[in-house]
Amino acid sequence: MDTQSIFIRGLRIDAQIGVHAHEKNRTQPLKLDAELQIADTRFHPSRDKLDEVFDYQTIRAAMIEVVRDGHINLLETLADRVVERLLAMAEVRAVRVRVHKYTAFDDVEEVGVEIHRRKPE
Repeated sequence: MDTQSIFIRGLRIDAQIGVHAHEKNRTQPLKLDAELQIADTRFHPSRDKLDEVFDYQTIRAAMIEVVRDGHINLLETLADRVVERLLAMAEVRAVRVRVHKYTAFDDVEEVGVEIHRRKPE
């Protein structure tokens, strides 16, 4: 079976995230990536028009909305919520989301989590 993907890499956003006292009541910079496998019908535009394809603005808006919903303790929770929001879109078949956090340790460039989930067939 052929698959078609659409992706957003490097969405930079400040998030209210963390379990430690110094992480509460402030934001931290995150980077989010999402790759979605989309129904084949959205990759064959006959008129070369936006309404014939899956608009990546929809993905970006959903990711931002999840982050801005309020404080989240864990990167895993954030990634799971983004995955669930994206999988709820009708034409999405599978989603991979990666969340990068830059401020966890002074001697580590970034930490993060990745979730890959597919809709049941």
